Amino acid sequence: MNRRALLPALVIAFLNVSACASTATAPVIALPNGYYLEPTKSGGLSLDRGHGHSVVPGPVAAYTVVRQVVTGALGEPPPLNRHYTNDLPYKGGADTRYFVLDTRSGKLDTGLDEAAWKMRLTALELPSPVELHSPIFPE
Repeated sequence: MNRRALLPALVIAFLNVSACASTATAPVIALPNGYYLEPTKSGGLSLDRGHGHSVVPGPVAAYTVVRQVVTGALGEPPPLNRHYTNDLPYKGGADTRYFVLDTRSGKLDTGLDEAAWKMRLTALELPSPVELHSPIFPE
């Protein structure tokens, strides 16, 4: 191959690599069995499973994974958790609603008050207490 034919091929190859490298994907938090937490366009978080199928549309304020179970609180995360580390446990209020997703079966309980949430966790034989934390995504 002569040098004149090589230059256009190199330019095309460079443009293809540049296009692939600049394609941005939103950060997600991988969860068991193909589920994931993903930022929504409105700035909240949703719990999804494959191709944007929203399981818990959110917003998800805090979550944790215990074995194959994802559980969390619905609502907006506290303002400090958006700017600082999420090492402090999430503290819900009297009106906080919770969800429990068994990722093995896909069974979802949502809109639970604290008492119902704790009963569901006990029924799944999860260790107590379960500590929730607000997720932090890389910028």
